[in-house]
Formats: sequence, structure tokens, C-alpha cells
Amino acid sequence: MTKKTKTRKWTRNIAFLMVCSLFLLMTPIHANEQANVMTATVMIDPGHGSIDSGAIAYNGQYEKDLTLEYALKIGADIQALDPTISVIYTRTDDTLQWVNENTTENFEWDDLMGRSNMVNQISPDYFLCLHFNSAEDPSAFGYEAFVRQEDTATQQVYSLMSRKFADLGYSYDLGLMSTANAPLHMVDLTNSASMLLELGFLSNEYDLSLINDPNMKDNLCMAIAQSYVETIHAR
Repeated sequence: MTKKTKTRKWTRNIAFLMVCSLFLLMTPIHANEQANVMTATVMIDPGHGSIDSGAIAYNGQYEKDLTLEYALKIGADIQALDPTISVIYTRTDDTLQWVNENTTENFEWDDLMGRSNMVNQISPDYFLCLHFNSAEDPSAFGYEAFVRQEDTATQQVYSLMSRKFADLGYSYDLGLMSTANAPLHMVDLTNSASMLLELGFLSNEYDLSLINDPNMKDNLCMAIAQSYVETIHAR
């Protein structure tokens, strides 16, 4: 091969590499793939499950079913609003992988320890423990939440959430409680910014009608999702 032939071949190789590089630059890459970094992690815990039905509504509905339904919708809404926020659930069906209901000697304790250990192992930025309330007095209604006294991030989430609920005309704000006055395992024994949310009274006909209303359900879940996303974006 002559020197001139080698030069032409080398020139063609360089041109080929330049075309390939240009093609790669023009190929679309999803934001998640390009950054390969999630901006935050939100973990959602649908309360109860398995043999623990939680509260039973006056119409026979189980709290465990409602918490799961709402939790999955909230998580889906968070990711729809911002796909760079990772959402993790403690459960996505009616089984509890962390406790054996046939061999446990203390189901409630083993359940709580399993959930809190899972949260601390994953260490999400935010943790939402979702429940619904119940009372012997059927006139009791409203929503409330519990956080650690020093947890300003979760306090901000609740502040946004309560304003959005008010705009929706949803129930009544019973307030944000500090676990300094009412200690709670799933808040005080988790290391993340944690909230236990009681989203309404299943023993109250008015609250339950709103909880089961499809439009209100969608709006409540979106309001909760927006509150987390807006708090994360403001960090």
C-alpha cells in the first residue's frame, strides 16, 4: 500500500468517527437517563394490611384497602409531576413481607418494627405513613398529621397540603401534631422526614363519602403529591 493510499484511508476513518459522534449527539436521551440521578426519594407506607384490617368503616370498608388505594395513586401522581423523584412503597398489595402472621407472637410489634426497619434501611428523603381515622363518636370528622417537632421539611409539606385541601373544600383541618406530645413509632423511630397522616374518619358518613368520591379522591391524592413535589423543588 502506498503512502497516499494510507493517507486516504486514515482520512476516511476520521470522517466516519466524526459522523458517528454527530449522530450520538443528535440522538434524544430521556432526562433520567442523561442525568442518571434521582432528585429525591419519597417512601409511602399504606397502613395495616394482611390480617390487620385497620379501622372498619361504618359501611364495612377496611382501612387497609383504602390506604393502599390512596398510596398507589399518590405515588403515581408524584412521578407524573416529576419523574426524577423516586417513589417506593412498603407494600403494593395485601401481603406484609416482613412479618409471618402464622408464627409471630406479637403481630403489631413485628409489623411496626418491620416497617420502620425498612424505612431506615432505604433512608428516603421523605416518608409518608398513610392512615384513616375512626372514633366511637360518629360525628368526629377531619384530617390531621403527626411529625417530629424539629422536622421543618415535613411541616412545610403539611402546610401546603392543608391549604390545598381547603381549596378543595375537603373536610376539616384538625391540625399538625408534634410527636413530642404524642409519640408514634412510625415517626419517631424512622430517620427520614416522616409524617403520619390520618386522612379522615371512616366512622363519619360525611368524611367517608368524600374519601370514596372518585373526583375528590383524585384531587386529594394530587394535592398530597403536589405538596411533596413543591417542597422538594424548593429545597
